[in-house]
Amino acid sequence: MPPLEPAHRHPGIPAAPDPGHPFKLVHLSDFHLCRAHGAPLTAWASKRALSFLAWQTRRRHENRPAVLSAMIDALAKLPWDHAVVTGDLIQLGLPAEYSLARRYLEAIGPPERVLVIPGNHDALVKAPFADSLALWSGYLSADLPFRGPAAAPPAFPTLRIRRQVALIGLSSARPTWPFSAAGSLGAPQRARLAQVLTQTGRQGYFRVVLLHHPLLPGQVSRRKSLTDAAALRALLRRHGAELVLHGHAHRDLRGELAGPAGVIPVLGLPSTSAAHPANERRASLRVFSIQRTDDRWEIAVQDHAHTRTGRITALPPQLSRVFVAR
Repeated sequence: MPPLEPAHRHPGIPAAPDPGHPFKLVHLSDFHLCRAHGAPLTAWASKRALSFLAWQTRRRHENRPAVLSAMIDALAKLPWDHAVVTGDLIQLGLPAEYSLARRYLEAIGPPERVLVIPGNHDALVKAPFADSLALWSGYLSADLPFRGPAAAPPAFPTLRIRRQVALIGLSSARPTWPFSAAGSLGAPQRARLAQVLTQTGRQGYFRVVLLHHPLLPGQVSRRKSLTDAAALRALLRRHGAELVLHGHAHRDLRGELAGPAGVIPVLGLPSTSAAHPANERRASLRVFSIQRTDDRWEIAVQDHAHTRTGRITALPPQLSRVFVAR
């Protein structure tokens, strides 16, 4: 395998510290914030026109800012250490939407406590970095020792170390042809991921891999899929991870992937702004409690869901795993 590029060399990753109390990780995804007002006519000579049609006919009835605000208010009342947002914060890729999403991110927490990865709607069309993802730069960034130039797009994978947890962000966001919502990582990003997984695993971290598109086969149609998912699955089988989180499907998806030291849970979250009657699609945020005890990792998961009456309800824990620690 080729050596890491300078921005991805992590020789200074320390050994994971003694964990103390459980680490609380919160997962949110797929806000689909839309702000089309004031966009020039030239902005619509692209895939945006189709995305706006989808917004007008369906998505505006389902993805509601009021629901997202209620979920963020509920999160403010919970104890948590770090939050991750797995893409599709916006709908049309317009500059006003990036600014709007930034305000919602600030309501969740400061950049050092919130890590964002982009989804396909966040890269709906090609746009200058300064007018698009740069508005989220602090939220997209890796920790300072692992960060590239400040004015440049983030280099993925991004890596943040929080106590005994390594958060590893991937980007499958690529502008695609009309009617496609697919994504891809590409061979260079996968090669860097393999090395980050090896280094953080060797140092004893609980490795959480974040991506937008689902990892497991059959969960979305081909036009919405991760085109190199098979290669990513093979990589994870070789190098391992303790948890994979994703969005995109707008459904509660739970599966597993065989890893070198046991199964890797792969969990997809519904849209955090969804006003949907079906339980598997209603707005949720997911809280993971991660604890190392002696030679084992223990993980408990609890969803907080938006109900039809507008209340946020804490559901009973639905998944708990014990891993043999490295």
